[in-house]
Amino acid sequence: MRVCIHRGAAEIGGNVVEVEHERARVVLDLGLPLAAALDGESLPRTIGGLLKPDNSLLGVVITHGHPDHYGLIGQVDPEIPVYVGAATARILAEAAFFTPMGARIQPTGLLADRTPFELGPFKITPFLVDHSAFDAYALLVEAGGRRLFYSGDLRGHGRKHGLFERLITNPPPPPT
Repeated sequence: MRVCIHRGAAEIGGNVVEVEHERARVVLDLGLPLAAALDGESLPRTIGGLLKPDNSLLGVVITHGHPDHYGLIGQVDPEIPVYVGAATARILAEAAFFTPMGARIQPTGLLADRTPFELGPFKITPFLVDHSAFDAYALLVEAGGRRLFYSGDLRGHGRKHGLFERLITNPPPPPT
């Protein structure tokens, strides 16, 4: 399993992470950089298959409903599978009436706390986390005997701080 951080490592926001295993790929978040103008940013050109589907890109997983994690999803070809929390999809659809930052995502699959799903060679397990965005998830991505825990955004002091404590006391299980 190989990981490429396209955005979000040297800046705040704009998270875009690509995970590849055996020529299959998944993208974690497609965020708009916080410093970007609403209409002036485009998808990273280094990620193939977002504008025109190809067989290697299996989907995009959005961790939560803040633009620095989903803000570029509207530029993705609608045939690309998108996975997101059910509440996040509803909130973004309702927000589309009020702001250009809303999004009408037609999810292929819905994230659910600690409920793994398979996407090609990847096993992805969402973990509900405390964050200012409702329905936020961290993701455990497993493939080829390797594991990546992508935190998305989380905190331990908010309204749902118990989720952080649960993650610490009951972390992802070790590989089998």
